Amino acid sequence: MLRLFGLSAVLFIAMGSVALANPPLREWRDFDDDVLLPGATAVCGFEIRGHFVGSSHFTLYYDKDGNIVKEVDTFPSLKVTVYRPGTDQSYTSAEPAVLIAYYTNNAVVGSTATVFSAGLFERIPGIGIEGGRIEYNAVVVAIDDAGVPLVQFVSPISASGPQLDQPIRFGRCAFFQ
Repeated sequence: MLRLFGLSAVLFIAMGSVALANPPLREWRDFDDDVLLPGATAVCGFEIRGHFVGSSHFTLYYDKDGNIVKEVDTFPSLKVTVYRPGTDQSYTSAEPAVLIAYYTNNAVVGSTATVFSAGLFERIPGIGIEGGRIEYNAVVVAIDDAGVPLVQFVSPISASGPQLDQPIRFGRCAFFQ
């Protein structure tokens, strides 16, 4: 009986320390954004645009002191249509993916992060596919209104899976040639 009480006390203390951590912040977004794709536009010499449609789910995790330590983002329904305005040239690619970021220094602007992305990033008909798993060094460049850090990828660390032979801007441009 004493052993059972001791085990119960240990479990109660352990579970209590988990309960002290702040609950995760969860944010859902639907988006429908049409943007200039500056890399492909520069390579092609004419305007290339991307129309991104879908939903995303962001979850931030905190340590017991309330510091942001991890983020998990999912993009279950993301699709992009890449097109050349004024023509009927376009392609659409499903881009389901997950992104996981590990933050330093409470994810304040200027702090570093390691970011893993896995999924289908883009299928360019007749050119190839960009997908798999990519790991990046990143830096926090801003915090959105909900408190979610926005990062800029600084340099790739590793990649596995299908990759285009060149950066995606070249593949996008090759499609329109």
